[in-house]
Amino acid sequence: MTPMKHGAVTALSALALVASVSFAKAADVYEGGSIKDEPVYSTPYIGWTGFYVGGHLGGVFDESDILDEEEVFAGGFQLGYNRQLSERFVIGLEGDMSFLDDEEAEYLSSIRARLGWSNGPVLAYLTGGVGFLEFDDEDIDPGFAVGGGIDYKIQDNWSVGAEALYYNFEDPDDADEDFELWTARARLTYHIGGWR
Repeated sequence: MTPMKHGAVTALSALALVASVSFAKAADVYEGGSIKDEPVYSTPYIGWTGFYVGGHLGGVFDESDILDEEEVFAGGFQLGYNRQLSERFVIGLEGDMSFLDDEEAEYLSSIRARLGWSNGPVLAYLTGGVGFLEFDDEDIDPGFAVGGGIDYKIQDNWSVGAEALYYNFEDPDDADEDFELWTARARLTYHIGGWR
């Protein structure tokens, strides 16, 4: 046998030995446990980045006697955008409109920034911005709206939530007086983008 043939045979033998050891170890791992008996499951990442749109139902509570009743039913819609800055922090912008069951007041609305804290499917947030109140026969200057809420993702693209907001408007007839309203409402929201 020539030296070249002898070297080739030796190299092939060594390769066969390494392959047989590798296959034996793989079989031991599979039969022994970790791959077969202890599979690794990954939890899907639940994020909040994206546009959303939804509806809400609740009540408006009048502390200034500007509505017909102290408690008025209201329902409407909300839309906005969230941006997840990290695993925990979320910022966003939301606009909403609530139609009031009132003889004179037509709607209550706002445009608000949101700052949230995320823990998987749960998003708790504080919010604040400009509020609007529309009457049939009277123009009310924009005021402000502040509050907070919580949303919970129940499916890929859906969340349910609850929110409370405080509205303050200057009385057009008396600059020293303010109109004050509270809202409490339940929300159902569709998220475009889901669990990303």
